Amino acid sequence: MSDNLLIPIDMVQESSWKNALPQAFALARAIGAKVTILTVIPEIVSGLDWRYSIRGETGGSEELNIDELLKEARTRLEQLGTEYAPAGTDFDVVARYGVVYEEILNLADELSATQIVMAAHRPSLSDYLIGPNTARVVRHATCSVQVVRN
Repeated sequence: MSDNLLIPIDMVQESSWKNALPQAFALARAIGAKVTILTVIPEIVSGLDWRYSIRGETGGSEELNIDELLKEARTRLEQLGTEYAPAGTDFDVVARYGVVYEEILNLADELSATQIVMAAHRPSLSDYLIGPNTARVVRHATCSVQVVRN
């Protein structure tokens, strides 16, 4: 069975792919792993617009076209993969919508990933060491997780 490497990135944070993608592709090449690059469009928590409903405004904001956002995300992932992958290296891309750490863990299980390689955003006082999504993935993943720092 071939190793499967999952690389979740945050499309908004360049630091999440700038160091993680080269390191992950180098590891994949060394062990002959299949590579999947993932991004998750965060789910909008219901109840955030409760003030609108109190005033009788039930229309909310403009309708969010999730399918279009996912299509654009996959296109951008293809560009990033092509930019960072060594010549001749194949990779898959996946874009999902939902709770970030849950979608990472779900896809890791679906792929039977042997390792997740992800970046740690610059720690703040409240995060101590790594961001909240990375921390949850590290705690709950059923495979190894490599955290890449700047």
